Amino acid sequence: MSALVSAVLATALAVAVPLGEEAHRPADGAAAVVDLGVEECAWDVNDRGVVVTTTHVVRDGHVLGLPGGLTSARFVNDRGQVAGEVDGRAAFWDGRRLWLVGTLSPDHVLSYVTGLSERGELVGTSSAPGGEPAAFRWRRGVMTPLVGLGGRTDANDVNDRGQVVGAAWLDGTQHAVRWEADGRLVRLPGLGDGSGSSLATAVDSDGRAAGYSYVAAGTADMRPVRWSRSGAVTDVGPGGGALGLVADLNDRGRAIGSISMPGAGQQAFVQDRGATMRLVPTGAGTTILTAVNGGGLAAGCVLTDDGERAVLWR
Repeated sequence: MSALVSAVLATALAVAVPLGEEAHRPADGAAAVVDLGVEECAWDVNDRGVVVTTTHVVRDGHVLGLPGGLTSARFVNDRGQVAGEVDGRAAFWDGRRLWLVGTLSPDHVLSYVTGLSERGELVGTSSAPGGEPAAFRWRRGVMTPLVGLGGRTDANDVNDRGQVVGAAWLDGTQHAVRWEADGRLVRLPGLGDGSGSSLATAVDSDGRAAGYSYVAAGTADMRPVRWSRSGAVTDVGPGGGALGLVADLNDRGRAIGSISMPGAGQQAFVQDRGATMRLVPTGAGTTILTAVNGGGLAAGCVLTDDGERAVLWR
């Protein structure tokens, strides 16, 4: 999950909203939150159940250090490749060697990875101090900028077909977009009159995307949404002023994310394509889901007054 999406999860979901009866049911009859024994958030889980937290890899119940000299991690694919940082610089471990990703321009000093595909393609953002961040794709040492609408661009996920989703800014408004493999920009519609900000956070292997959209400019009504391959947008939340977002999406149509609750803070949810949103039961603290693999296994963390704990939701 990108730093931009992490910031939204941490700061935007603060308004309590009513949910329908269906959404109050436990997410699954046999569902459980499993503590991984690491005092930091889990950011990604691959189809083999390997998890990366900020500074660890969790494999088969064993907590290991990061490979290749990485100092922090955000993504792991089924090949065991890991994307993250080395001392604050975007980096990628390809299973044999460590790559420092670099920046789009000599005057850029910051870059971070926000997505990783199974074929080892990265997307991320590069920027200069005080300048507009710019989205990029990277593979095998070659970095390519992603064209925008005239302002800032943010990339959040990439699939194995080379489709990238994120946002492009125009006249101070953030618009959800998808970049095709050839670099062509496709603007994804928002809810309502389309004047509100929107962001695509995840894309599946067929180009379906998910994220959030405000219903209109100047409102605090931020809804979790999905986009079809053709770009049609669907509100997957319960309505009634709900405030939430989809954080990740798998190829079987399972979306995970966070939404606010009446009289309480944010809560994790699971939503299968065409089905009603279901809340993940809470215990002590707040559960946040950040990623979901092809089998529906989700990674995240539980936040308490004592700090973070990496978890899996089964």
